[in-house]
Formats: sequence, structure tokens, C-alpha cells
Amino acid sequence: MDYTDPQYWPTLKNLAQTIDGLDYFQVLNLPQNASSGQIRTTYYQMARALHPDRFFHLPDEELKNSVSKIYRRITESYTILKDDQKRAQYSANINGPERMSKLRFNEESEREQKEKQREALEVAKTPQGKKMFNEAVAEYKKGNYDKALKNLQSALLFESGNEQLKAFKAEIEAKKAGG
Repeated sequence: MDYTDPQYWPTLKNLAQTIDGLDYFQVLNLPQNASSGQIRTTYYQMARALHPDRFFHLPDEELKNSVSKIYRRITESYTILKDDQKRAQYSANINGPERMSKLRFNEESEREQKEKQREALEVAKTPQGKKMFNEAVAEYKKGNYDKALKNLQSALLFESGNEQLKAFKAEIEAKKAGG
């Protein structure tokens, strides 16, 4: 699709006006459970089609500004969604009660994520234990208790005496049994 064709200009201008109300999945027109491959493929297709350099020769300044705004949001969306941990944090944010204030992954979201990572580092001690624990936390936040338990069991293979991991496993098992 050639968005430099004048028939698409009103659509692009309208998108630029409404894009601030879209979450990153909506910007890329993807479901929240999209795979990393889908996210990457969609991003590259959209980036090629809507790169501002393709529009520089056009006389319509409003269109060029609109395309630049759209392109920045596409790139911002990809930057967050390509990172599994940021995507998990972002998904939790936009599915929570404060959705509208969490549409953009900002410094506060980044700070929250780093704090959670620091907490994870304190729970697990080995590199593999940390990795599996972080994955367990991400799955737990998504409500995927079975996957969270499998990741915790893997973490416990590396740190069989870690009481914090055992306590978290018991918490997930109780949550799973109750819900």
C-alpha cells in the first residue's frame, strides 16, 4: 500500500489526531498475545510504509507532520513490545484500572520495572535462577499460573534451598487452587 497516494492522506491525518488514545498493540494493529516474531514483522512493514523520508517530497506540511508523529509512535511501540519484560509490564498496566494514564510506557513504568527486577535479583541468587524467577513473575502477572509454576520449579532446580522461591511457589499454587 502506497500511503504517499493522496487517497490515504485523510486517513493518515486522522490517525495522527487519534494515535495518543491508542495503546502500543493498537498502534501496531496486533493482539496482546502477539508473538515476538509478529511484533517484529509488523513493525518493519509499518516502518517501511510510513517512514517520514518517503513523504519529504510532498507539499502538504500537515501530512508530513502527521506521518512523523505516527512513525514515532510505531517506533516507540516496537521498542517496548520487543522487550519481553517491558511488554509484560506494559500489558499489566493497560489492562489495569488506570489504562488511560498508562498508554505510554514512561519513566515511572520504567522505574517500576527496574524495581521489580531488583526485587527479583534479591530473591534468586544464580543467573539461571534469576532468569527463571523473572519469567515466573511475568507469567504470574499475566495470570498464567501453570507457566509461572513451571518456571519456579526450574528456578528451584538451580536453588533448591531458596525459601523465598518455595514461598512464592506455594503462593501461586494457592492462587491457582482458589481461582
